[in-house]
Amino acid sequence: MDKKSDHILIINSLRGLAATAVCFYHFVFTTKDYVNDETLLSIFEYGDRGVQLFFIISGIVIPLSMIKSGYTLRNWKNFMLKRFIRIEPPYLVAVAIGIVYLVGRNYVGGTAPVDLTPTFSEILLHIGYLIPFVENADWVNPVFWTLAVEFQYYIALSLLFPLALSGKLFLRSIFYALFIGAGFATLSYAFFPHWSPYFLVGIIYILMRKELISKLEFGIVALILAPIIYINLGPVDLGIAVVSILVIHFFSNLKTKLTLFLGKISYSLYLLHSVIGAAFINYLSHIYTEPYQKFIVISLGFAISVGSAYLLYRFIEKPSHGWAKRIGK
Repeated sequence: MDKKSDHILIINSLRGLAATAVCFYHFVFTTKDYVNDETLLSIFEYGDRGVQLFFIISGIVIPLSMIKSGYTLRNWKNFMLKRFIRIEPPYLVAVAIGIVYLVGRNYVGGTAPVDLTPTFSEILLHIGYLIPFVENADWVNPVFWTLAVEFQYYIALSLLFPLALSGKLFLRSIFYALFIGAGFATLSYAFFPHWSPYFLVGIIYILMRKELISKLEFGIVALILAPIIYINLGPVDLGIAVVSILVIHFFSNLKTKLTLFLGKISYSLYLLHSVIGAAFINYLSHIYTEPYQKFIVISLGFAISVGSAYLLYRFIEKPSHGWAKRIGK
């Protein structure tokens, strides 16, 4: 592999696409009865599957960074610290914004008369992504469930990935078996094992791309994964996995300024859109009800989400990337 293969340009664009898809899914579906055109509903119905695209991307980029850094278990502390510093500051700011929103909605006319103010214990559980482990505990922002899955994935990968890097088929087979077997655990979608075969699709692709496994080995594991994903997650999710890998493989250098920009702010956009953008749309949905007005309201909601995401990226997320890079130096 040449050095250019270490930087897959289309990944950032796909992040932007995934975040945008999730945004419009929530904008269209979470404001009840605001959009009722069946054609539009069918178009945006699968927007929430942008989450699955994020999982495929994480299955590629996290192992790629570990391969490039020569990861071993001795690097575990630095690896986890880097991931924590990279993702935690924007997340904590988003948690704080979510708390302000849930408290503030109690004082805004027209909102449902339900007090959603989080308890102190629920707020503390957000720090370690522990909400799924406590019965009846709720996220201040429902989209945060994916961050818990990702963090569990970081832990599992940091402990098991040396098996995949060992160069021995037997040890790699153990790695594959653990990720595949976890998919049969009777855990909900809020836990990593439910998604582990899906992450494995990205992992085996980057192992093949970096020539750490053969194309034959990649093909065999992929053929094993396909029916498992089909049965456990469904045909749509299998299709997303297959198309994502094909696009990444054959169009690695594809990019546009818009998608690169959206990809750059995709994490911040994902964190904020369902509080800032969706709240804006929900409030105006009681005032502007003509079809053309709905289009304008939803477009403005997206624009406001992008603007707020850029601010979060510029002043919190980007500096946190710099702090993470200093770990171990």
